[in-house]
Amino acid sequence: MAYLPGWAGSDSSMACGDARGQRGSPSLARRTGLRDSAASGIMNRIRQRPCVHHPGAPPLRGAAPWPTHNPVCTRGGTTVPSHRVGWLVSLSLALVTARAAAFTGSRPNDGAVPLPEGSTVRMGDPARQAELGRSAAWRDFQARHGHWGAEWNEITGTPHRAVGPAIALPGFVGDADGVDRAVRRFIAGTPGVFGAGLSLETAAVVRAGNVWHVRYRQIVGGVPVLFEDWEFDVGTNGNLMAFGADAHRIGPEVVTKPLLVPAAAREAARSGLRFDPATDRVEGGDALYLLPYATEDSMRYRLAYDVRVHTADPPGNWIALVDARTGEVLWRMNRVRDAIGGNVSGTVHLALPTDPLTSRPFAHDNVTVGTTTVASDAAGNYSVATPGNGKVSAKLSGPFVRVDRGGGNASFTTNATDGSTVNIAWAASGSAASLDAERDAFYHVNLVHDYAKTLDPGFVGNDYQILCRVEVSGTCNAYWDGTLNFYAAGGGCPDIATIPDVIYHEYGHSINDNLYLQTGSPIGMQNGALHEGMADVNSAFVRDDPVIGHGFMGPGTMLRTIANTNRWPEDASGDPHTTGLIIGGAFWDLRQAVGLSIAEHLAHFAKYSTPDDPNDGVAMGEYFIATLVADDDDADLGNGTPHSGAIVAAFNAHGIGTTFFIDISHAPLADQSSGGAIDVSALISYSGSFGGLDTGSPTLHYSSNGAPYATVSMTPTTTANEYRATITTQAPQIVRYYISANDLSGGTKVDPPGAPSKVNVFLVGPPIRQLSYDFETAQGWTVGDPSDNATTGVWVREEPVGTYVGGIPVQPEVDHTPDPASMCFVTGNAAASDPPGTNDVDGGHTTLYSTDFSAAGLSRPVIEYYRWYSNNAGGAPGTDFWRVEITNDNGANWVPVENTNDSDNSWRRVLFFISDYVAPTGNMKLRFVAEDIGDPSLIEAAVDDFRLLSFPPTLAVSDGPRSRHLELRAPTPNPFRGSTRLDYALPARSAVALDVFDPNGRLVRSVERGVREAGEHRVTWDGRDRAG
Repeated sequence: MAYLPGWAGSDSSMACGDARGQRGSPSLARRTGLRDSAASGIMNRIRQRPCVHHPGAPPLRGAAPWPTHNPVCTRGGTTVPSHRVGWLVSLSLALVTARAAAFTGSRPNDGAVPLPEGSTVRMGDPARQAELGRSAAWRDFQARHGHWGAEWNEITGTPHRAVGPAIALPGFVGDADGVDRAVRRFIAGTPGVFGAGLSLETAAVVRAGNVWHVRYRQIVGGVPVLFEDWEFDVGTNGNLMAFGADAHRIGPEVVTKPLLVPAAAREAARSGLRFDPATDRVEGGDALYLLPYATEDSMRYRLAYDVRVHTADPPGNWIALVDARTGEVLWRMNRVRDAIGGNVSGTVHLALPTDPLTSRPFAHDNVTVGTTTVASDAAGNYSVATPGNGKVSAKLSGPFVRVDRGGGNASFTTNATDGSTVNIAWAASGSAASLDAERDAFYHVNLVHDYAKTLDPGFVGNDYQILCRVEVSGTCNAYWDGTLNFYAAGGGCPDIATIPDVIYHEYGHSINDNLYLQTGSPIGMQNGALHEGMADVNSAFVRDDPVIGHGFMGPGTMLRTIANTNRWPEDASGDPHTTGLIIGGAFWDLRQAVGLSIAEHLAHFAKYSTPDDPNDGVAMGEYFIATLVADDDDADLGNGTPHSGAIVAAFNAHGIGTTFFIDISHAPLADQSSGGAIDVSALISYSGSFGGLDTGSPTLHYSSNGAPYATVSMTPTTTANEYRATITTQAPQIVRYYISANDLSGGTKVDPPGAPSKVNVFLVGPPIRQLSYDFETAQGWTVGDPSDNATTGVWVREEPVGTYVGGIPVQPEVDHTPDPASMCFVTGNAAASDPPGTNDVDGGHTTLYSTDFSAAGLSRPVIEYYRWYSNNAGGAPGTDFWRVEITNDNGANWVPVENTNDSDNSWRRVLFFISDYVAPTGNMKLRFVAEDIGDPSLIEAAVDDFRLLSFPPTLAVSDGPRSRHLELRAPTPNPFRGSTRLDYALPARSAVALDVFDPNGRLVRSVERGVREAGEHRVTWDGRDRAG
């Protein structure tokens, strides 16, 4: 834990500061109620399958069988008592490098095929949401059951998630069959909402704590529909508290008969994959499903076979859906997730791979005496009654894990007489000789199994012998694909099985998948960011430590921490490990607010609502609602939950609580040819099924010519959901602005995301174009500086080749200039078939120089360019900087214009007066620097459409009001573990520096250097010194 001593809030250590870093968040301990104003809908995307087979069984019909266990449909549970915070309700691991691919990042271009059109849930149109909320069927529903709110699936026209006052289900009986009958009666009695004549098959009826989770799947022509939501949450008192039904209106034209035979589907499923018939296999292909996909205004369906492909190199456990009529691979996802008597004991690393080996009892180790096998108990003891002498043998294998090092596995054998004591002490040498990796894996897998079982005795999904492979060929890697896999030492990494929190992370993936399977999901947890984030949460909660990957790259290193301020959507990334930090951060904040025991209970039991969706934001928003359901103690979300205030505050701090449901729709203003009154309008609405928009909160924040941001309240217009504000400008001006709005629980949404670090900008006045470079020719720009040391990703002037990670662009697909132009400067190109990272910036920095130009004698000269910068898709997101500098003396001195580690995967307009940095002269030049100098990451940059502008000299200059004070506020939190936030305000656009010193006055870290706009700013410090 770090502490900044002697803080007085002064500017004594600051020549100013910077505006980079993470976004703000409310106090972690903040408690608030929720209020609602005629709200509409919350999400909870659910996957269904029958109640309930062993989670190791094939998740879809027709796959090769795994061992099966008895079905489980009910379970016991406990509530978590606490002070109730009521709602006033008016219900109307990441390094994408050759060394760390599976545990730490995605495998770009490895054969994955995304779902057609992504999510089949659409909720982004406020007008459509309002229309569905005013429908006659819904008004009738509200008249009968109270003022329920719904978030509507705009394609199906049904509630994707609805919450409201408790509805007592007639004829309720507190067992699985009775709950199923009561819910079916409710559906049949509400045809206006759910439709009539639908064929529903019960997928699961599972009790978790005080909630029955009921799931159905729709059947059409004997074929189940995939990825639909029919879920109902019912209290043990018989009250319905929430439901969702993406009811598909499927007509007779939908085809349910295949043209292809299963063998053809199996052949198609492996196309595009590296497949070796000697080591790999294809199975399944007998089960059929209807795969829905969204068009602009409706839903379409493709009949598909379910096929499984298993590959050894690279590791793959692929689920493939193959069009049963054309053979096209419609979707392919890799499940590999980047896990006599006596006493049994072993020496293990307790926390770090560098810890001294410590002897611990080995529970759950199978010991065979003669022909009888028993498992050691929690203290490592075992006992077998024998009629005489017997042979005693053991391996590192038990009911919950079998460790395999690929040959020569550790074993113990001896002969003993009746009544003797045979102790088995697994160690590096002796009669029970074994590798450190074998012992660590066996001990810590059993430890985390018992942790989950203690948390939830009704969870049986992991009560089987999981295969755990250690010493896997390769380095710096671990993954879950239905088995746990940990790589051997090398490449700068220790043996990965000797890192306990990595074992807990990978085992967390198994909990995610197997609990979802137990609850009726067909394929386990689907969303990659949710998978990684909740695996991180599992690891952190087992150890009560937010850091993941202690010592992964050697002593003192780590992979990431969930003690962060990452927000949706600002910090979303194509890498699921990075995006997963958002929900991981929410749960660590919650742990800080309510304590470990409550936080781990909620994180686990929320999974019984199976929140999931291809869209990361939707999936995390669903997990927010599922957490409230898990926290509820009276089957009535309308009156709040025991810890609703802390839950809302924690999730809002990361943009995935009630603030997720604030929608701000605004088209950025174009340049204005003259000054005067300018209207700024936006459509602002709230789509949550509880909570609501604070209608007095919409605010326009704007800055003219670098002055401090001023605020203007936005007032409603006669158009539904529209708010407007007016500002007055005088040419020439550069106006920067953004819009904010609050919900009733105090959460804030800004547009554009990331404001005030990322804002809209426009120019006021009639500009005179002096220079214009679209880079269709070189136009005097040059690449290279004597200090450049990047090994790949050097600047080139070419047509960019787009790259993507998880569907999110990393390098642009096209330049910024309108067609037919196609060229820009970009940091390296690779073939379209190559994976991302093939020619990104690696090993240092690369520099692009503009041509020399003159701004001498120009009136108020302005520089404009468009740039692209991505640094959040790799293994060390947000650590490398984009730098732009300007000189007015032919390079003798350079002044920073941009110095940021904020990723911006879009063409961002940059606009500034030259005089804000240097005096305009005849010897001007800019340089643009992209770098990858820390931990290896995925860095791409591009520059296009550079212009030098000026204004008629007769125009007046208006700089706007200026603040008279510089302010640096106390760090938050302080003391801290992981990171702390430093907030400050600037009276004017300034060159700033923010430094951290120790109590003896020695410099610890220069947090940032650069020029920042006037107004409020925030920077995050991770507690590291200059050496990292």
